[in-house]
Amino acid sequence: MSSSAVDRQLGGWQDASRAAAALRYWLAGLIVAFACTLPVSAQPVKTEHVTAELVAERSAVQPGQPLRIGLLLQHIPHWHTYWRNPGESGLPTTLSWTLPARSQAGEIDWPAPKRLPIGPLVNYGYEGELLLPLTYTPPADARPSSTLSLQAKATWLVCRDVCIPESATLTLQLPVVGASASADAVTPGSAEHTALFERARGEQSAPLAGWAVDAQQAGRELLVTFSKPLGPAAPRPALQLFPYAEQLIEPARHEVFRTDSGYAVKLRLVDGVAVPASLSGIAVAQGVTAPGASTVWGGTRRSAEFDTPVRSVAALVWPEGAKALADTDASATTPETLGGGADLGWATALLLAFVGGMVLNLMPCVFPVLSIKLLSLARHGGDEQPPTATALRTHALAYSAGVLLSFLALAALLLALRAAGSAIGWGFQLQEPGVVFVLALLFFALGLNLMGAFEFGGLLPQGLAAWRDRRPAVDALASGVLAVVAASPCTAPFMGAALGYAITQSPAVGLSVFGALGLGMALPYALLVLTPGWRSRLPRPGTWMLRLKQALAFPMFLTVIWLVWVLGQQTGIDGAAKALIALVVMAFAIWVAGARSSVGAAGDGRPLARRAIGGLMLAGALAWGWPGAALTGSVAAARTAAPGAPDAAWAPYDETVIAERLAAGQPVFVDFTAAWCVSCQVNKRLVLHTDATMQAFARANVALMRADWTQRDARITEALARLGRNGVPVYVLLRPGREPLLLPEILTAKLVRDALATL
Repeated sequence: MSSSAVDRQLGGWQDASRAAAALRYWLAGLIVAFACTLPVSAQPVKTEHVTAELVAERSAVQPGQPLRIGLLLQHIPHWHTYWRNPGESGLPTTLSWTLPARSQAGEIDWPAPKRLPIGPLVNYGYEGELLLPLTYTPPADARPSSTLSLQAKATWLVCRDVCIPESATLTLQLPVVGASASADAVTPGSAEHTALFERARGEQSAPLAGWAVDAQQAGRELLVTFSKPLGPAAPRPALQLFPYAEQLIEPARHEVFRTDSGYAVKLRLVDGVAVPASLSGIAVAQGVTAPGASTVWGGTRRSAEFDTPVRSVAALVWPEGAKALADTDASATTPETLGGGADLGWATALLLAFVGGMVLNLMPCVFPVLSIKLLSLARHGGDEQPPTATALRTHALAYSAGVLLSFLALAALLLALRAAGSAIGWGFQLQEPGVVFVLALLFFALGLNLMGAFEFGGLLPQGLAAWRDRRPAVDALASGVLAVVAASPCTAPFMGAALGYAITQSPAVGLSVFGALGLGMALPYALLVLTPGWRSRLPRPGTWMLRLKQALAFPMFLTVIWLVWVLGQQTGIDGAAKALIALVVMAFAIWVAGARSSVGAAGDGRPLARRAIGGLMLAGALAWGWPGAALTGSVAAARTAAPGAPDAAWAPYDETVIAERLAAGQPVFVDFTAAWCVSCQVNKRLVLHTDATMQAFARANVALMRADWTQRDARITEALARLGRNGVPVYVLLRPGREPLLLPEILTAKLVRDALATL
């Protein structure tokens, strides 16, 4: 064969080879393009409450190249499943895989959850449509044009009012394309679920960068702070913190504060749990989209992952400018106030506390102490030799000091007990039956004194009585203390918001608010004492002063009746009966200690013996009549009102029932009350229990619920805190799909009608 023939033959072979190669590339591209047009094969499984399906971000997979796949759950309305840490109850969703050889499925990349209040509990989970993504790595030697079959056993716990474990066996068929498909023309195309993966990526957590995180532990309290140099106009959306560790904190205790440099979140450790060496979890900005998170965490995700050591401290150290910041979930909705309201600052809280303190002088709970104040003023005006200006100033200052110091002492004790983990609020001392019993004895003794049955000086040792006579300011100081003891169960107008603000701040800020409250209460009486003109109009001393003193004893006796009734609510009828007997024994002991011989003072040679006998009798009355433990919630709840009585229309406080009513579209009116709150009882008799008000509730189809705080109840304390309050009375209208509506502390029928008109 000639060389030219060989060349022609070789050229033909080369042309044929080039044509074959082109054909192979063309066929490969056609196969890839065809594979990418095929949907990823997966069969959804539908249970009674959830539709489950395995899905993929792309419609094909390349050998050895990772691919995002995930479990897609569609919940029916009002049902939910759980995050990796389910909160106070529940179980996380799990996946058990059966995969092709030499392939691997990673762990679930959990999207940010939401807080799910279920009655008094709070869980962490998801509602609606949920994608739980993860990374799948196929075998490196997977054959192009083949199909990989993935199988997963998915288990989840789905809950609403009840929890139901469910499971499904799911499959996913993934077409394999060759490595050469990396060219633009043959890149695997998007699947129908790509947008879901993009949204899920925005809900996953990115490492927290640029922020300093600190965790303090004092007792059972944890304070987690997030700090970063921020401008005054920097946004502060609401924040929710989710720890990774289960059964470490109480999810229901989640208080968020805005600070000058970021955030502070107050949590509580589960009782009995060991203090962790570090705390890790995610912090989720609320009310912003994923791109909007750049204004919070500096990235494109609204969820940031943190891990910080926990350091033990004697008392929590709060950052500057800490101010309560409500969550955006249903458990912490910012309430609306009837007539409008504003977000409190420190200056506003001080003003409200000061005005509330002045109004407190007019509240029913302070009326008994007004009798002692009025008597003291009458004595000043009726003296033949009016007191000097110095004496009047001393009296006013001593009374004001008694009020102010008592408020600060009560506030310090309240804040300390709350920091130690006690769920208490304003008026907490009257939740103790022993305190109520002692107050009943004290007010009964004051009534006997006003009636002339005895004089306190006659029961004291001579030296002590003389010391007291030389220091009249001591009586004024004691009068101020007694005024605060009587006033502390009440929440006057303007006080509620101020006290709710005070307990969420640092101790120094909280004490300043309580100090303003004390100054407001002391000021009116101090001004009356220091104003001389009106006292000159009083008549000269005479029988009228004795009559006034005796008449003012009757408010004291009415107070005793109220306190014994409160004690009966707390400990039952037997406790009230024992208290009444103790009152009689105390009166007999006072009579014995102060009795005089018929011979006269000269023949009365055994005053010490009488006082000792009276003291022993009084101690015996205290020991015997001391109330036992308060009735448990179940026993107290069993005491239902008679059918047809106004109380019968009010159901006991139950957050699960509230959630059910609101879910069904029915509004709920909640009366936060206590037997020891006189204002509560007055509002109940004059407004809430009237026929007109009850008919208005019925016409509006409002469910009525009573949160009785007579005894300590952590659920009610936390519910008040979510409303920004820390004492009773509190009246709130819960409206489906809207923020709660707070009514003023002093009710009128018109205020109730105006509230119902907002439905």
